[in-house]
Amino acid sequence: VPDDENTSSRLIMTFLLSLGSFLVAFSPSLSLLFTVVFPKPQLVILSITAAFFYLLSAFFSSLFWLPVPDGSAAKEGGIATLLALTIPSVIFQMAGRCSFVKLYFRVEGVIRRSVKRHEEETIAATHARNNDNRSHRSSNRNNDSTNNYDDDDDDEGSNDGDPHAETNALQLQLNDLSCSLSSGCGYALLHSLFLYGTLLASESGESSTSTGGTLYQPSCSDVPSLIHGAVIACLFSILDVMWMMLTFFGMRRRALYGGHGNDNNNNNSSNINNNMHNPYNGRATSSNTTTWKLSQWKRTVLESLTFLSPKGLSDSFSGGNAALGLVFYSHLLASLVLAPNGLMERDGCLISLPCLAGVVILVGVLFKAGVKGHFLPEDQRRRILGLRMEDVAASGAVVGSNGVIGNDNAGIM
Repeated sequence: VPDDENTSSRLIMTFLLSLGSFLVAFSPSLSLLFTVVFPKPQLVILSITAAFFYLLSAFFSSLFWLPVPDGSAAKEGGIATLLALTIPSVIFQMAGRCSFVKLYFRVEGVIRRSVKRHEEETIAATHARNNDNRSHRSSNRNNDSTNNYDDDDDDEGSNDGDPHAETNALQLQLNDLSCSLSSGCGYALLHSLFLYGTLLASESGESSTSTGGTLYQPSCSDVPSLIHGAVIACLFSILDVMWMMLTFFGMRRRALYGGHGNDNNNNNSSNINNNMHNPYNGRATSSNTTTWKLSQWKRTVLESLTFLSPKGLSDSFSGGNAALGLVFYSHLLASLVLAPNGLMERDGCLISLPCLAGVVILVGVLFKAGVKGHFLPEDQRRRILGLRMEDVAASGAVVGSNGVIGNDNAGIM
């Protein structure tokens, strides 16, 4: 009987450990999934597509790793083998994020043009109907001079509905903030499954057979591997979301300000709106292309130094490059700080976990300082602010210049 009681107690404790570790590992992704993604079908599609792009990047990384004989070779080969394993993965994931965002911009442009064309047709049909009504009323006046008509009735039917309602609804659902969050959620969720799912499944399988126990590894001898892996998966989930948001910010600025003379903060709204429908036009094609590119990279280096300045990153081509540079180098740093787990004989987690947490804090601070107040492009900020003002006009609430309504401190990013 004591053996049965010990077995039952061990199974219960293993189950609770697995459940707690699962919640730690997947809590960032699941919280975004249920609060941001699931309510809107468009965001669910984006999340799934982003996860597919992570799958592609993992596939190409694994192909690149085939020449490496064994994962344990990192300890024998030292830093060289570690870099050979890490750098290709970071490059492929960076390419996957940028390719996904570029594809999203193209689909977004198609959707916006389709909605705009539908609105123009709706407005034209409404005007034609109003003209027919006016002609009918004019004929009635000529036939019966004793009838009195109110001139205000001439506009009847012209305001059957807001002709821009579809664009407004699209703008609220498909803006860079919500789309980057949902995309980062899908990317992070599949990344966490790859990082942690195998370990969690193997531990759960062993506990269900009543023969297994709690796994400990030399890299973290005092902490169960389930907890160690859950913390790493959780931190990388947070990073994946911030990296995706920075990728949206960087790719959007590169799209809007990619031509000659557009790399400044004083671009007018007409230039932005023209580029929105064809985000990748305006590239330099003259003999000065090389000089222009060198100038842009010089500006990017200088722009990278403005993350912590009061104004943060500028809405410019170089500002977009600086955001993408932060994504690449911080991802490389986050991967390299885990090296002590494999290179040290014992307890490498005492170094790697605090360093990884430090990378999360660093990226979070730079992200907030760099894009605070202007994460959304100008046209999206204007549209959302205008909708907020229309929504609260009847209630008499005050909308500040920063997009804050009443006492709500959540302004437009």
